[in-house]
Order: sequence, then C-alpha cells, then structure tokens
Amino acid sequence: MDYVSLVNIGIVGITTVFSLGLLMISLISYHKSKNKKIFFVSLLLLLFSLKNLLLSFFLFTEQIPNNFTILALEFFDLLILVFLFIAVLTK
Repeated sequence: MDYVSLVNIGIVGITTVFSLGLLMISLISYHKSKNKKIFFVSLLLLLFSLKNLLLSFFLFTEQIPNNFTILALEFFDLLILVFLFIAVLTK
C-alpha cells in the first residue's frame, strides 16, 4: 500500500467517525427541541455518514469502484447538498 492510499484511508476514517458523532449529537438535539432545521441537518449527516461508510468499505476491501459506485456516491453528495439547502432556508 502506498502513502496516498494510507492517507485516504486515514482521512475517510476520521471523517466517518466525526460525521457519526455529529449525527448522534444532532439526533439528541432534535429529540429535545423538535426543530425542523435540526431534523434536516440530521438527515444530511445520516447521508454523509452512509456515503463515508460505503467509501470506507471500498477502501478497505480494495475493490475497484465501478461507474455504479461512483454514481451512487455522487447521488449521496447531491442529496446532502439538497438537505443542506433545505436546512438553511427553512424558517
């Protein structure tokens, strides 16, 4: 394994753990406040965590991602941006 692969695995691992932690915090906050913005942020963090878990799976199994995998990851990015847009603009 080369240096770039190790850095990728490290960054994806840190990002995954951080996003899962933020997801737990936002779910607790939503449970207490029932605020719509926090709900959308929770959905955003859930999608981001799922995307990173999928990416981690492919990095650790050393499978070469095909076009479907890239499309699925880009779809998650699009959903994340849509939920972020909704969270910012809702009253």
